[in-house]
Amino acid sequence: MEKTMFGRKAELSRIKDAYQRSISGECGLVTISGPSGSGKSLLAAEFGRYVCAGGGIFLSGKFDLLKQGKPFSALASAFDQYCAILLNDDKLASTKEEVARQLRSVLGMETYHLTKIIPNLATILGSELSVLEHSEDCINAQKRVQYLLCQFVEVISISSLAPITLFLDDLQWADAVSIAAVNQLMFAAGPSAHKNFFFLGCSRERDSTTKLLPGVEFLIIGGINVKLGCMDEYTLNTMISETLCLSPRLTRTFSSLIYVKTKGNPLFVSRLLRSLTKEGLLRPSLSQRRWEWDERKIRSRSLPEDVAIFLTESLGELPQKVQSALFVLSCFGASSESAFVESQGLDRDILENLDIAVAEGFVEKKDDQYRFAHDRIQEAAYNTVSPLKRCLVHFNYGLELSSLLIEDEDANDSVLFTAVNQLNLGGPPAVQDHSQYLTAAKLNLRAGKKAMGMSDYEIAYSYFDSGISFLRKKHWQEHWQEHYTLSLELFGLAAKCALTKGDHVSLKHLSGEVVTKAHFFEDKLEVLYFDMCALTYSSRLTESIETGLGILSKLGIEVKGTNINACVQETKDLLSGHTDDEILNSKQMTHPTLIMAMKFLGKLEMGMTQVMPKSVPYVTQRIIQLSLSHGLSPVSPIGFVHFGSYIAKLGDISGGYHYVKLARSLLDKVGSRESAGEVICVGAQVVVYVEPLQAAVEHNSDGYAAAMAFGDVSQAAANKLLYCMNCFFAGTKLLTLRDKFAELIKFLEERKQVIFMIQSQCQQYSVYKLVGTDEEPKHVSAEEQNILATNNSVMSTYYYQRAYISFMFRSYDDTKANIEKYLACVSHTWANLLLAHAYHAFHTGLISFWVARKSRDDQQWHQRGKESKLALKKWAESSQWTFENKWYLLEAEESFCNNDFEAAKTYYDKAIASAKRHKVR
Repeated sequence: MEKTMFGRKAELSRIKDAYQRSISGECGLVTISGPSGSGKSLLAAEFGRYVCAGGGIFLSGKFDLLKQGKPFSALASAFDQYCAILLNDDKLASTKEEVARQLRSVLGMETYHLTKIIPNLATILGSELSVLEHSEDCINAQKRVQYLLCQFVEVISISSLAPITLFLDDLQWADAVSIAAVNQLMFAAGPSAHKNFFFLGCSRERDSTTKLLPGVEFLIIGGINVKLGCMDEYTLNTMISETLCLSPRLTRTFSSLIYVKTKGNPLFVSRLLRSLTKEGLLRPSLSQRRWEWDERKIRSRSLPEDVAIFLTESLGELPQKVQSALFVLSCFGASSESAFVESQGLDRDILENLDIAVAEGFVEKKDDQYRFAHDRIQEAAYNTVSPLKRCLVHFNYGLELSSLLIEDEDANDSVLFTAVNQLNLGGPPAVQDHSQYLTAAKLNLRAGKKAMGMSDYEIAYSYFDSGISFLRKKHWQEHWQEHYTLSLELFGLAAKCALTKGDHVSLKHLSGEVVTKAHFFEDKLEVLYFDMCALTYSSRLTESIETGLGILSKLGIEVKGTNINACVQETKDLLSGHTDDEILNSKQMTHPTLIMAMKFLGKLEMGMTQVMPKSVPYVTQRIIQLSLSHGLSPVSPIGFVHFGSYIAKLGDISGGYHYVKLARSLLDKVGSRESAGEVICVGAQVVVYVEPLQAAVEHNSDGYAAAMAFGDVSQAAANKLLYCMNCFFAGTKLLTLRDKFAELIKFLEERKQVIFMIQSQCQQYSVYKLVGTDEEPKHVSAEEQNILATNNSVMSTYYYQRAYISFMFRSYDDTKANIEKYLACVSHTWANLLLAHAYHAFHTGLISFWVARKSRDDQQWHQRGKESKLALKKWAESSQWTFENKWYLLEAEESFCNNDFEAAKTYYDKAIASAKRHKVR
């Protein structure tokens, strides 16, 4: 009866319909919600049988309140199942090979990070990953894994001939990182994106014991929600009638009585019928050859209204040893392997007693694994012991397991996470010996590092925070003297995790303590770098730059000068003494302090390009000097690509293009691709001045993928923005652009990339106006207004777009007013060369010649137009394909302005012919 579904045909039909639509290309997202015991998991299992019967693949994972210490546990379990299917089914050999090939092609070395959470994937990919060097210094490892999981799902969806369903149970116990990953999966799996992927989730309704994460509520709202209630009296009678093999007429009175007692909750009904059978109140009659029941005694029996209380009372009727065995099992979550339970030196009779619980229907045993029949039964078993005693039991189990870890440094990760989770569930109050504080702190450090390796910085932070709690409980502030290295490592890594998860309040507290307590300035550098990053990510660029400059000054590295041209020439002279091969084969930087200094310089580079462009050459020079004299670091390519971009903006396109290509080559030489997103982003904007725009525009797509693969959300946002803007300049259809910008702004909003979002809205405004829609970009917040008023790069974008639209619709006064405001701030903007600079110059030229024909101050405007024309002529020398037609058009406009109509006609014809020849718009 507990495995049979009753009265859910309509709900099952809704899920099946959504599944079929997902196969046809729609985004497939269904959640099942309802009170505890309403049959959510049973409905999902029934749907799973339907999927498998149709040739689909049904993957399942389950969140567990007491197993939240293992990174991405539910997702990893589900995807590991898929890999196991590929490994164990010879018929899927070709699919396995295709998945491996596609993952290597799409993700390259980054597949290593997936194997850390999906063990069977390592077997599919082969042994070559194990010999590669992998950098763990990820800018935002959680975002990286979200991106990698999206790519994994895309690959398996395309490679698999069968539709794939991902089912996650008990979403109410999900950790924030896993839910963020699921939401990212569904965001990526838009309409027509993953025709073979369907998501199904189950979540208990919010009640006194559960608090849904915002991400879970978003999933429920964002898709189809199938809401289950308790059974009505008719359905309950059908259930009992079929279970007892009696006609509904005969069971109606009995069913009505059960309905009154249970309110139709399926779990309550099944457990009550078991209890009545055990008590003899519901029994088979040999003489009547049917089931019979004692209605009077059942009616008089007092029952609690809450199924949880009923389950607790039912457990209390079991033998004490069985209750104890169930409590032990509940301490480790919803399920445990029998070998694991038996191996821990716990009660040797535990397996025998668990088998009794299996016979009583409280626990299920499958493939040598014990699993509670329902999470409510686990909760009831867990609550049979007082909270204080539970803490002591958890801590002692943690110590038992930790003894295995001390003996075996290479022990299974699962054992490590389970042991430390048990210690932390006990907490400092459960410590009985002072040495145990230190043991718990060290194991939390070890588990946190493992979690970071699996890219779950949320869980890693909880481990480091628990480790700090154990240390403080033992010594309070004295731990900095007695256990300096351990304290420094715990606080430093906790600060890194706080930055990664956007918890800047905790970061400030943690870094503040390190700055106060660290013995040496070098020991403070890492947390000071995190502080600088936090300011950058909060769009406080000026403060971030001031912080970085101050720290570098203390390290003896000054980033300032008085002559930009001399600085650029000095850098050129320095580079002229080295061939490309010599640079590419330079040694690796090994000095820890210099490596940190390079990080500060790299962070300064991008911030300064926006708000202090005249200081960029000095930062670039320092990066290149340190790279050539002390060896290459992951920041080195940033220095070379910014130098190439800067000299290209000064007019040396070929020299800039050369250093951009050198920077791309350096990415493969520095042992890490953490800067790949920024290098590609900056470099791609120089490439379009040499290569055809239609081909070069895709470079920013590569930059977005590279940035997301390393969790660099800021550079991913920059690449995505530049890709959309370049598509606009390349003449992509306006309706397509409207959709691209809507997707872009959603991406930027979700990741709080305020500066890029304002710039995107400026461009979106132009698209809306050109399409002819009444839509407007969303209202600008006070924070955005402040950035718009103080950031010249953002300001110039805003006024250019306003001038451009006014010009396109021939609003003379608005055009003139906006282009003057643009010209007033454009000289203080980006230090890098951008494709936008060419188009800004082009439209400034068109506007200037137009205004010159209508204005009394025609000489000034004519001169501005001429300057734009000469700039386009220079760029046309490096890329006729992209810029020649625009140069000719400005020549025509100037001739027209000078009343030389024959010359104007000639240049108009040349512009048209060039545009046709080069297929530009």
